[in-house]
Amino acid sequence: MNNNLQVIEQNGQYLVDSREVAEMTGKRHSDLIRTIKGYIDTILTDAKLRSLDFFVSSTYEDNKGEVRPHYLLTKQGCEMVANKMTGEKGVLFTAAYVTQFNQMEQNLQNFSNLSPQLQQMICLEQKQNEADQRIGKLENNLGINAYQQTVIQKRINKRVYELVERYGEDAEGKRRMFSSIHRNFRDAFAVPTYKDLRKLDFEEAISWIGTWRPLI
Repeated sequence: MNNNLQVIEQNGQYLVDSREVAEMTGKRHSDLIRTIKGYIDTILTDAKLRSLDFFVSSTYEDNKGEVRPHYLLTKQGCEMVANKMTGEKGVLFTAAYVTQFNQMEQNLQNFSNLSPQLQQMICLEQKQNEADQRIGKLENNLGINAYQQTVIQKRINKRVYELVERYGEDAEGKRRMFSSIHRNFRDAFAVPTYKDLRKLDFEEAISWIGTWRPLI
């Protein structure tokens, strides 16, 4: 179980990603989503309450590039989720979100005591770090380049010929082996062809090819 909980700032609110909450509490994210939807339905029955004060609906892209729903929880939203939890996981989650939210609030207070010049410098540095993180994420999710495609192709060829020689396969056996490694590669990395591999998965793919064996 992950005991770290990251609090982010968005539009003046401190928020926690429901995926992190699910991981930390040992719940399936889909189950937590259903629970939060139930809370929102209940909140909406009271005209004095706003669901956005507890849960902010959002989306993200999974590893396949598909858009998935998730929620961003405010401190009140975390409290609502934590109140229904019992045992060690509930205690650890409560301790984590209280600690992190308090730290963020303390940081904000310390920031407000700084001179305007220092505040501006810190804001610029934070924006640069955020930009660098976004660029890094985009680069990692890009497909491999032409050179990396060639490397993958050569590693596949090398591995197949190694196994053909080891097992004494004939031309038909070699053809089946090529077909098998490409099929297994697509399944292992959830891509249409090796050319569609993510840059992030390149090193893992090289290692995978080096240990691949045909299923008997």
